[in-house]
Amino acid sequence: MLLEGASTIAVDAKGRIAIPARYRDDLEQVCEGKLHITRHFREDCLLLFPENEWVTFRTMVAAWPNSAAWQKRRILGNAMPMELDTASRILLSPDLREEVQMGREAKIIGNGSHFEIWDLALFKAKDAASMQQPDPEFLDNLSF
Repeated sequence: MLLEGASTIAVDAKGRIAIPARYRDDLEQVCEGKLHITRHFREDCLLLFPENEWVTFRTMVAAWPNSAAWQKRRILGNAMPMELDTASRILLSPDLREEVQMGREAKIIGNGSHFEIWDLALFKAKDAASMQQPDPEFLDNLSF
């Protein structure tokens, strides 16, 4: 399952977000709505994995060397299993919301094997800042 696309979504008063409709059937088929959420080790966003993709990712992170101990702690220490509720929502814990400065609007972005979940204002600010930076060299020969 390749997760792609982006949506702006609301964060309700309890910290719940609804997974966009276009992903729901696939998530139900691939992982029976079982997901894992954690904090990104470098960015101020959350990572949401289908269960099968989480197992692969967790194994890779667990094998990182001791020089990446803090990064491992951020990922594995904040990881939580969850399931979609009957309204296809998940609950973002207060701790995770605080860690990534999550407000009442979020951006959920499909990033291949997982989703990134950002506070909308923070995402817009980082996206605008990235447009001011030079592109990585490997993109120099890309043409459309």
